[in-house]
Amino acid sequence: MKSRSRSGFLAALACAAATTVPALSDAATSVSVPLSCDRGPSGQHADLIVDVPATVDAGQVFTVRIDGRGSGIISHTGLRYIHDMTTSVLVPAGTAYVSGSGRIVPNTGTANVRPGARVSKQGGVVSMVLPAHVPDGGSYTPPSFEFQVQVAAPPGTRIEQRFWQYRVTAKAIIIGDVHTVCDPTPKPYSIGSTTVKKSASQP
Repeated sequence: MKSRSRSGFLAALACAAATTVPALSDAATSVSVPLSCDRGPSGQHADLIVDVPATVDAGQVFTVRIDGRGSGIISHTGLRYIHDMTTSVLVPAGTAYVSGSGRIVPNTGTANVRPGARVSKQGGVVSMVLPAHVPDGGSYTPPSFEFQVQVAAPPGTRIEQRFWQYRVTAKAIIIGDVHTVCDPTPKPYSIGSTTVKKSASQP
């Protein structure tokens, strides 16, 4: 690959790593999230497939799942590897996060990024973090991740699942770590919704 600015290069990495492919559920929905990155050109986006139920009962626990696809070949003059690829979404308003429910879905993604892969929650933000190193000339498929929430909103409420941020770090031969942060426009960005219906047990 011909050399280009590190800003353009890192922004391209961000978009590649943030894309996803369909989950197995029929409820999975494709969404293209417009991104504004602090490095690189404008007009970037993340193509996501988000799996949430269309309707739930009041008080029900449900799962949010996001699946991944291959990054393509990652290559640039002066690059050693990329690492700490992080995809973040919000705990939906009108729900409560189920403690300990965040996880990497087993047997998803490629083996080169599974070591150390984790799902964490900080405040109202749930993130999948991939600390593994993907070298120049390599590629990877991020694993799927999911978490559970319990509905706290009343019947008739539309619960929005929203994308928060994508981050990636590149290790360059000369300058070391270079970080790229990509925020959706607008932020946060709705990537799915679930409507609360009246529970069968309610009068």
